[in-house]
Amino acid sequence: MRTLKRLLAGFFVICVFVAAVVFAWYNHTPVSIGIGDWRLPPQAVSIWIMGAFVAGGLLGLLLGLRLFQGLRRNGRERRLKRQLAAARQEAESLRAGDEGTERA
Repeated sequence: MRTLKRLLAGFFVICVFVAAVVFAWYNHTPVSIGIGDWRLPPQAVSIWIMGAFVAGGLLGLLLGLRLFQGLRRNGRERRLKRQLAAARQEAESLRAGDEGTERA
């Protein structure tokens, strides 16, 4: 099973590489990108698009590894603290109720 997964992953990587090469081959028109008054030097359309995909993938990996784990952990911690406070309050109210019935 592990061998099949590796073969499929390798096949997928090769397919993506071939698709990127074909895309770059057919999209070689130079384009200059401007952001406000700042203009970047002309590059092929394929370079800009593949660069955007790579930058987005790297940014997604960086954010996914650290930032969202901390946010998820903090949310889980807050929820557990609320549950603990509610359980303690319920235990105290039950103890208070037990004390009242024992005296009677």
